[in-house]
Amino acid sequence: MAQIGSFVPAESFVLCPFDGIYTRMGASDDIQKGQSTFFVELAETSSILQRATPRSLVILDELGRGTSTHDGVAIAYATLEHIVAKVKCFTLFVTHYPLLAQLELQFPPGVVGNFHMAFFEEQSNSNN
Repeated sequence: MAQIGSFVPAESFVLCPFDGIYTRMGASDDIQKGQSTFFVELAETSSILQRATPRSLVILDELGRGTSTHDGVAIAYATLEHIVAKVKCFTLFVTHYPLLAQLELQFPPGVVGNFHMAFFEEQSNSNN
């Protein structure tokens, strides 16, 4: 929160600011310019990979969804491996490809972690 100038409800904290926060989420295209969803996805990812440094935060959501499963896995795996091995920045990589979990075994403990997130939705009984 402090990174963007918001109040931090704490007595004290240590701020290690990122030099950039880069995200690629959702699906979009620009058909009028002849750019498919897959093209836009890869162009945005390429831009992130060119700009990210070890002091960056990178958030990638479902990379590789804009193409076939085999190609998507290959793109997602290669991208994440590059970020971990070369860029070495803080990264949140959301994926539905189980194969990517194996990257945790290829790097020293603590470098890559696999986490599962779930949620529960409560239904309201009110007629509002």
